[in-house]
Amino acid sequence: MLKQTGRVLLAVLCLILSAYGPAQAGFKGELDLEGSHSSNAGNSLDAALGEQNHWDQDLKVRLMWSGALGSGWRLETAYLAEERYGGGVVLARGLKALDPFFSIDPAKTSLMDLSHTFTDNGQTYVSQRIDRLSLGYSSSHLVLRIGRQALTWGGGLVFHPMDLFNPFPPDATYTTYKPGTDMLYGQWLFDSGADLQGVVVPRRDPNTGNLASDQSSAGLKWHGFLGQNQQFGLDLLLAQDYQAQILGIGVSGALGGAAWTAEVLPMRLDGGDVHASLLANVQYAWTWDEKSFSGYLEYFHNGLGVSETEPTLIDLPAPLADRLARGELFTVSQNYLGAGIDLQWTPLLDLKPLLICNLDDGSALFFGQAVYSLSQNTTLTLGLQWGLGADGTEYGGLETAPGSGIFATPARLIYARYTWYM
Repeated sequence: MLKQTGRVLLAVLCLILSAYGPAQAGFKGELDLEGSHSSNAGNSLDAALGEQNHWDQDLKVRLMWSGALGSGWRLETAYLAEERYGGGVVLARGLKALDPFFSIDPAKTSLMDLSHTFTDNGQTYVSQRIDRLSLGYSSSHLVLRIGRQALTWGGGLVFHPMDLFNPFPPDATYTTYKPGTDMLYGQWLFDSGADLQGVVVPRRDPNTGNLASDQSSAGLKWHGFLGQNQQFGLDLLLAQDYQAQILGIGVSGALGGAAWTAEVLPMRLDGGDVHASLLANVQYAWTWDEKSFSGYLEYFHNGLGVSETEPTLIDLPAPLADRLARGELFTVSQNYLGAGIDLQWTPLLDLKPLLICNLDDGSALFFGQAVYSLSQNTTLTLGLQWGLGADGTEYGGLETAPGSGIFATPARLIYARYTWYM
């Protein structure tokens, strides 16, 4: 196993050197080496699976190339290799064995199978995938792209209800590159500055592997302006996402030096029920004692969230459970508040604390991150995650089933990550 892992990593490093050596035009790369420690309560699901406390190491190598093919055409590619070692690998495998749909593997639903697992045994997991592979065409008004690419919709800072395609979870510790999605994307740019975007995302049924309309998505989003001086931005979204129809309306603007965003997303489910999610945030930047601050507050109402204060995982409504498994939603209650600050302590050191509060059950999740620039192309990131709350609350730990005495509790996590940008 170790020999196989070593051969994989050696091959990746040789590929880096061969590509980076000649300073090839259009080439970029990133290497991330992370170490972390997770600990959890004795009545947690982690402990029940034998991984109450564990160390993990994670090595990621990302190689990217983009280049013009002439007359408006462009090719974008990215290759990602990863090795994980530690109790987290065992824990992830245990969760999957406990419930195959605890977290649906995107590779099983993607149109193109561009990933491969070398090793998934014991505490070792080694894989590779093509994370970007798209052909694009652009002119003065038209943009077209087909293939694996990334797309972000909406103005959420912590929560992202309007972002339907691989949104980052609120507890994500790495958000530099969004996972790619197989799609057909088009955009028309108007002379007024408005634009119309359209997307089709075909997906496969994770059970059969066949393309399925009820697993796929399609949407249109128009971005324009309101007001006599176009001081307000306006987004209108109409989408079919899996078996739900979604209408999204977003408005943004400025007030007293602050920037704000408000979004509402009514969703009609396959059975006819309608649920509406809401988001509102405000950002403000200032300086004090020669230091730069950027603070933000964000309220999120999860229209699919449960109203009871102590739900159990097994009793979550199917529409909510499905979206949790697919990585579309990351919260189970209805009302949340996120508050964070980005502080530039020195030109080389950024501090980023964030607190997410569940307003329904009183639990909270704290994140702290310090990013230090070691050199022009290397950084060191230190971070932690800490859940606060009683048993039966979301961030204190939801009981897996009534009377089980086992709670799905966010781990207390500390980590350090070294990044080299090539």
